[in-house]
Amino acid sequence: MIDAELEKILADSGLLPREKLDRAVDESGKLHRPLEKVILDLKLVDRTVLYGMIAKHTGTKYMSLSNFKKDEKLANAVPESLAQQTKSVPVKIEDNVLHVAMVEPVDLLSIDQLQMQTGMSIEAYLSSPDEIEEARGRLYSQETAGQDLISGMAKPLSETEPGSKTDGPSIIKLVDLIVSQAVHDRASDIHIEPEQELTRIRFRIDGILHEIPSPPKEWEPAIISRIKVLSGMDIAESRVPQDGHFQAKIEDKNIDLRVSTMPTLHGENVVMRLLDTASVRIGLEKMGFSTSEQLKRYEELIARPYGIVLSTGPTGSGKTTTLYSALMRINTIDRNIITIEDPVEYRLGLIRQVQVNPKAGITFANGLRAMLRQDPDVIMVGEIRDLETAIIAIQAALTGHLVFSTLHTNDAASAVTRLVNMGVESFLISAALIGVMAQRLVRVICEHCKEEYAPSKALADKWGISLKNHPVLYRGKGCDHCKGTGFRGRTGIFELMVIDDELREMVISGASTIVLRKRAQEKGMQLLSQDGMLKVVSGITTIEEIARVCEEHVDLKPAAAEEVELKPIIAAAKPAVRQVQVKESDIAAYQNKIASWLEKRA
Repeated sequence: MIDAELEKILADSGLLPREKLDRAVDESGKLHRPLEKVILDLKLVDRTVLYGMIAKHTGTKYMSLSNFKKDEKLANAVPESLAQQTKSVPVKIEDNVLHVAMVEPVDLLSIDQLQMQTGMSIEAYLSSPDEIEEARGRLYSQETAGQDLISGMAKPLSETEPGSKTDGPSIIKLVDLIVSQAVHDRASDIHIEPEQELTRIRFRIDGILHEIPSPPKEWEPAIISRIKVLSGMDIAESRVPQDGHFQAKIEDKNIDLRVSTMPTLHGENVVMRLLDTASVRIGLEKMGFSTSEQLKRYEELIARPYGIVLSTGPTGSGKTTTLYSALMRINTIDRNIITIEDPVEYRLGLIRQVQVNPKAGITFANGLRAMLRQDPDVIMVGEIRDLETAIIAIQAALTGHLVFSTLHTNDAASAVTRLVNMGVESFLISAALIGVMAQRLVRVICEHCKEEYAPSKALADKWGISLKNHPVLYRGKGCDHCKGTGFRGRTGIFELMVIDDELREMVISGASTIVLRKRAQEKGMQLLSQDGMLKVVSGITTIEEIARVCEEHVDLKPAAAEEVELKPIIAAAKPAVRQVQVKESDIAAYQNKIASWLEKRA
């Protein structure tokens, strides 16, 4: 539905207050996303209510696909290409009538195409694009992947350069299929890990690594060679780390793959980060703040005219997504916002984004200096890595700019100690820093297999849960929606420390991390573990997930890192990538192995 038409329907119905509707329209324009998606993401209206109202307006009926199950008859009746073309998914067949969920159930041309293909009468229903895409994925994805693996007919991600010493067609198809399956499984990373007797392949899904069947060890050099050719790396060099990237179009999505290789004892280790550049799903309401008060405090922080706001946590904890969400919240036509990132992960409208490029002389420090001459109001620095960058960022904050950046620390209070250890003077930190938010990502219990259970008294006592107030907790049993894990998707847990005058005085006086944290708690700061437990008792995640990402603070002194001699490792790496001849019978055996694995998962 056209956004303007939906806006009018919502305004006439009174379903949303005008203030909230205007806010949703504004966010829709900033993010370049459909209005209906923004409304659902902001949780302004329940999905069933919204689409029920749209269906009533268009003279159709809304169908929820939350309980959709795979059916071979449906997959055979409507080819996947036609389902994608008509933005639909077949739901059931009754008395020679095909019931179909569609994004546009009043699209007569699409309905005619479905009728001509199936020879059945069509009963069309309205469903949301997200529901249709997910149901279509369940209906076709595993079957398509299995068929491709068996037939070896997958399309290459990109053309091989003529005359290059790359792998044969079978290896090209194999690499394509590994990437395609990772996209199907919502993986954020692909790991190709050489070991003495095998080449292990793992996908990181919702923050956890999952292993897939391993290809024969002798194929390893050819697989890595293919990936390095796609990424623009030197395939003859395997003794030093390399970085590269390439783009692929999979399932009508533009996927950007950042590739990193590293020499190890048994060969080159490859990690590929997958980024869906076409759909940036961000927004502060979606980050997972436990209370409206917590969200309000962060919104007040980022609305200040100047100062530094830091996001802290380990790699993969969602820091960049938080900063993007904050920028989009304050992104208005009257503000000049510039970012410098390594790399630029998502493209944001109305924001100038700069990519770090050391070869061209663009480092965080140099880029930040140049940005200050571009009349910015708001600056985002991807990461404060050294003293020079920290000092320039602080000077920017002290001269009237709002600065966002990230640090690698375990909690919010440790950010002050980290800056001091870099060499920043305490009085500069006190003057510039206005807030620090530490965060982690935890997996969300799958809604399709969520079940209650009674925690033991020992477990409840350990985590401070009152069995009187919370006699039951929740966990995922495991189903085909979550591939048996009991989890689907992730959300954030947060620890927000707002720097007030008292904390500034403590920073200047050199107060320790422990003292700062304790005083911040007295002022209302929730620890990561406390915020996590709120999500546990709310049925969002599990105790095991909280224990996995945030242990209680025991010893704040980091262990001394041992010196590691890299020369023996590099010397042991393979000197060059060799050409591998792969027999069709071997590739067929491996394809059958993966096909069998896919069938077991289905």
